[in-house]
Amino acid sequence: MCVFRYCPTCKKHQQATKKFDLWSLPRILVVHLKRFSYNRCWRDKLDTVVDFPIRDLNMSEFVCDPKAGPYVYDLIAVSNHYGGMGGGHYTAYGKNKMDGKWYYFDDSSVSSASEDQIVTKAAYVLFYQRRDLDDGPKASASLGGASECTDDIMDTN
Repeated sequence: MCVFRYCPTCKKHQQATKKFDLWSLPRILVVHLKRFSYNRCWRDKLDTVVDFPIRDLNMSEFVCDPKAGPYVYDLIAVSNHYGGMGGGHYTAYGKNKMDGKWYYFDDSSVSSASEDQIVTKAAYVLFYQRRDLDDGPKASASLGGASECTDDIMDTN
């Protein structure tokens, strides 16, 4: 992408190329959907549905060395925002690693959810887990049950 940037050596604006390289990706990938639009006169919440994948998010093509991967991710949780710029309400969907089922969290209420309920116009923050790490309870960051917290501490290294 060509942009104009100030060059401290030349002391003037020059045409420049902006580049961003990814050398590796994390175990847990957090994607923040920019749901708020700002300009000089107007601020607004964007309620467009973003069709994000629940499985098989392949990020390999965005990494400088794709062979260092694989960089394939599966969705494990979604934070939702309902409301506008001045306030609103947050809910979440989370996948339980013990039973592989999705659950909907709304304040103190928890209910079962199906995959077709996950992708909504309220999605705000997406949490993905790299698939090659999903090989056991210690490597999995999917939401587990409360009893697991005391017996099995997640390895964060």
